[in-house]
Amino acid sequence: MEGNRKRIGVIGGGASGMAAAIAAARAGCAVTLLERREKPGMKLLATGNGRCNLSNRDLQVQRDYRSRSAFRLPVFFEQFGVKDTVRFFESCGLLLTERNGGLYPRSMQAEAVREALLEELKRWDVDVVCGCRIENIRRDRLFYISSGREELCFDRLILACGSAAGLSPKNAADGFALVRGLGLEMVPLLPSLVALRCEEAFFPALAGVRCAAQVELHVQGAREEVWRERGEVQLTDYGISGIPVFQCSRFAAAALQEGKRVSAFLDFLPEYAPEQWEALCGRQFRLCRDKRVLTLASGMVAAKTARVLLRLCGLHAEDPVGEETKDRIFALFGLMRRFPVTVTGTNPISQAQVCAGGVSLNEVTDHLEAKKVPGLFLCGEMLDADGRCGGYNLQWAWTSGIIAGRHAAGESGT
Repeated sequence: MEGNRKRIGVIGGGASGMAAAIAAARAGCAVTLLERREKPGMKLLATGNGRCNLSNRDLQVQRDYRSRSAFRLPVFFEQFGVKDTVRFFESCGLLLTERNGGLYPRSMQAEAVREALLEELKRWDVDVVCGCRIENIRRDRLFYISSGREELCFDRLILACGSAAGLSPKNAADGFALVRGLGLEMVPLLPSLVALRCEEAFFPALAGVRCAAQVELHVQGAREEVWRERGEVQLTDYGISGIPVFQCSRFAAAALQEGKRVSAFLDFLPEYAPEQWEALCGRQFRLCRDKRVLTLASGMVAAKTARVLLRLCGLHAEDPVGEETKDRIFALFGLMRRFPVTVTGTNPISQAQVCAGGVSLNEVTDHLEAKKVPGLFLCGEMLDADGRCGGYNLQWAWTSGIIAGRHAAGESGT
């Protein structure tokens, strides 16, 4: 070993990789961070709309994370949770602030998080090698990494290669190709936190609409499954997007891969209870009597949405509100609360925020060491664990990265 210091290699310079490298270096190891891109941590700059929602105080593991081995998740967050994340970034000199539970850098700039991590890598003498394409991993007591230019040797290795989520094919490294030859079980990769594509021809007319709504996703099967999410929905020329859609998208992606029928219902006025809604519809009909039906509809939902709904109900914008149109107007009210669409696909992984799937959690110990390959650790999106919007995926990056880094170094403390 280099001066009796354990040599740790970290492949991947994203959030989890940088956290792992810092943790191992703080424990006294000689750490080399290998990154495919020209600079580490670049995906961080796009998180939280450039503000970097790096964690969330309202974290409930079973509610906020998904995995085929979800029962394994609590043990990891017990080792490194939200409070530990706050302490970690404070130790890096970064002030945090809270908004509705979400934790952000005090400056509300993602660059501040990246800069703090880069400075910490520098402080602990981590050797950062960028533009490094890993071609092969060979294990013969030690780990030998072929990068095309040279062969590097490490006592222990951490895979933090991330996924292709949010990256163009040009910039996406297939880190999973590195583990396929090691015999680790893989859960199929799917886009998660991604927009859904729908078959209806009216979507181009709805493009650009943003509105508060509830999304109810239905998956047909032996037992119909339903998920509901509420927030700002975005209507596009191909389908539905926005955080409520993202929260449901991994379930749609999995169902579509299995050939199941997926549909969604949009409630454009979810704030009204059923008894309130019935009274509101009667009032709106009375107040708008003899006015154009477009006036009635656009007084309740966005104008673009109103025109599409009118057309679906057999109404024209200039039709008057009255007894002759009453049945169709009340059908219009019904569509405002339960607007059906057919989901045919998701946007590609390159447009997703994260991936679902990866190396099964059953393949790693509680310290994220591969059971079949001693000395090999995995973290971040390499593993089958993904979270909801709201800072939960970055919390998983810090949690898994720190655990992998500490235990690759031989540490067991906090």
